[in-house]
Amino acid sequence: MALYGIYGSHTTEACPWNNIETAKRLNGLDDGALESVAKEHGIREIIGQYHSALEHTFLWVVDAEDPHQVQAFCVAAGVAAFNKLTIVPLITFREGVIPGLKRIHSL
Repeated sequence: MALYGIYGSHTTEACPWNNIETAKRLNGLDDGALESVAKEHGIREIIGQYHSALEHTFLWVVDAEDPHQVQAFCVAAGVAAFNKLTIVPLITFREGVIPGLKRIHSL
């Protein structure tokens, strides 16, 4: 299992709430269509999707083998067309921070 965070942001003008073309692009991604696109691009699971509509930002968490699959998914789903995206590997606090503290500080 490899988790990746997809951090996205767009302008107010590009927001699907304000832009009919962007809204049309996303309209077809309901009722399981997004999950279907994800599976076609090697995404094992969409763990969560969190949006801050008035901030025009979002965080999606997905399980995939590598970030190139995540990138292809974002393009195919249409979110790369109007968002600035950052794809990062995720690790839990317990898995990443604590062992690092122990190693760095000999704890």
